[in-house]
Amino acid sequence: MSASLPPAIIFDCDGVLVDSEDLASRVEAELGRELGLQLTTAEAHDLFLGKTVDGVLATIAARSGKTLSASFTYNWAFATAHAFMRELQPVAEVRAVVEELRSRGHAMAVASQSPLARVRFTLDVTGLAGFFGERLYVTSMVARPKPAPDIYLHAAAKLGAEPTACLVVEDSPAGAAAARSAGFQVLGYAPGDTAGSMRAAGVPVIASMTEVLRHSASLSGAG
Repeated sequence: MSASLPPAIIFDCDGVLVDSEDLASRVEAELGRELGLQLTTAEAHDLFLGKTVDGVLATIAARSGKTLSASFTYNWAFATAHAFMRELQPVAEVRAVVEELRSRGHAMAVASQSPLARVRFTLDVTGLAGFFGERLYVTSMVARPKPAPDIYLHAAAKLGAEPTACLVVEDSPAGAAAARSAGFQVLGYAPGDTAGSMRAAGVPVIASMTEVLRHSASLSGAG
């Protein structure tokens, strides 16, 4: 990228763009109880944070000692979609932030562990889809899921940017550390209790999405 261009911004989706994690964890806890798992919403969040769909299913199966049927996955998907349709909101202040980033000329993309259909759905429900268009990249598109850096590298390549010319915004400490190890500039969005883990991974921490504007303005877009 030319040094005159602003850095590309690559956002995680769940917990960064859309306030989905408590909703999804509540559904997972409720369905887990049907299998004999006694998980609170907070426990489900901690257990499944950063995992792929396959990773969540494998963890539930291991904890419950049961083979999960296709109908369980089907019910999980529809229960999550129903909760999202009723309650899902953008992360606080993120709409104004992405509007401002677009006006400043930043290329923007999404890099997520979630299936592409879920990413599209959540962005549609929250009215954020227009900011990203088809620049939605998920780990089924690469060899390894997070915490490997493959999805960030894929997103950067699709944006025509070197990792050093990209800013990644993540809420998973492991994901943030992976992006940092691959040469990306990283912000760890940690409005809750993950700030310590983010700092331990060597990642600058933000507690408000508005801080992305300040950090992005101070970065070079040179790759």
